[in-house]
Amino acid sequence: MTAPLLRPLTTTTWAWVHERTGWGYSNAGLIASGDQALLVDTQFTLDYTRQLLSEIAAAVPHARITTVVNTHGNGDHTWGNQLVDGAEIVTSATSAAHLCQEMGPGQLAALSRAEPTTAAHAYIAEHFGAFDFTGVQVLGPTRTFSGSESVNVGGVSVELMDLGPGHSAGDVAVHVPADGVVFTGDAVFNGSHMVVWSQHLSPCILACDQLLATGADTFVPGHGPVTGRAGMTGFRDYLERVWLQASAHAAAGVELADAARLVFEDQAGGWEHPERLFTAVAAAYREAGVDGIASGTMACVEGMAELAAASATCSASAGTTTMSR
Repeated sequence: MTAPLLRPLTTTTWAWVHERTGWGYSNAGLIASGDQALLVDTQFTLDYTRQLLSEIAAAVPHARITTVVNTHGNGDHTWGNQLVDGAEIVTSATSAAHLCQEMGPGQLAALSRAEPTTAAHAYIAEHFGAFDFTGVQVLGPTRTFSGSESVNVGGVSVELMDLGPGHSAGDVAVHVPADGVVFTGDAVFNGSHMVVWSQHLSPCILACDQLLATGADTFVPGHGPVTGRAGMTGFRDYLERVWLQASAHAAAGVELADAARLVFEDQAGGWEHPERLFTAVAAAYREAGVDGIASGTMACVEGMAELAAASATCSASAGTTTMSR
């Protein structure tokens, strides 16, 4: 794997992009003009954030980061906040209100390194055990906004968009109108399937419509390669297919676990982590009013872990059958 790269998009915007699309490897964005800079998200660990800040200092040595916009409260976008000295940290009021529900670095580290006793614990250990959260002190927002807000960065107009619940309880996007660039946060994934922590799937589709309505041509997703309008439209349509299929299963009385497997079979494609489709199906079931759908982070992780295990078992069985012929 190559190291993440600070990629220039225009004369005033840059995208920090990881080649990896797995858990924890999140993108970030930079808007810089004159002696001011705005950073869209930090990183999961202090080491990754130091690497990001070092690349920024080399790219715009005369600019100081005066504002950090957190697109949502997940640790892979916020746990490096403490390293941006003196910056105002901004997010939506909805996102800030739900920070108390976020898993902290100590809890995640403990779960990642403990002897796995459940499928969920084993899944966490597999995907998060390699990260080092030493020294992380969670630093929340110093200011919030609702709806939308304009920010001036060295003469460049930047629009903050409150997308509401979708991937998280409160998602934020950052639009640079003059450059035709949107930093979407985790309202958009590219190359890996989306996680729907918020229990709301249809708003994820509406958020894509909002992002497309900006007229922008370049979209920096929370995870995966930078994309254009065609990629955005394709992602939006994928979410709609999942929502329609899951809603139909809910209306037909199909059990959630069975519906997740059916959607997995149809929608997994070639993207990483198709087990995350469990969270989208569960969200569609809640929206459909199905009773008894467990909520919360660990319930989602348990569902993903079980779907991943079921998929692996089916793949192994198919391979065995093929080999015996």
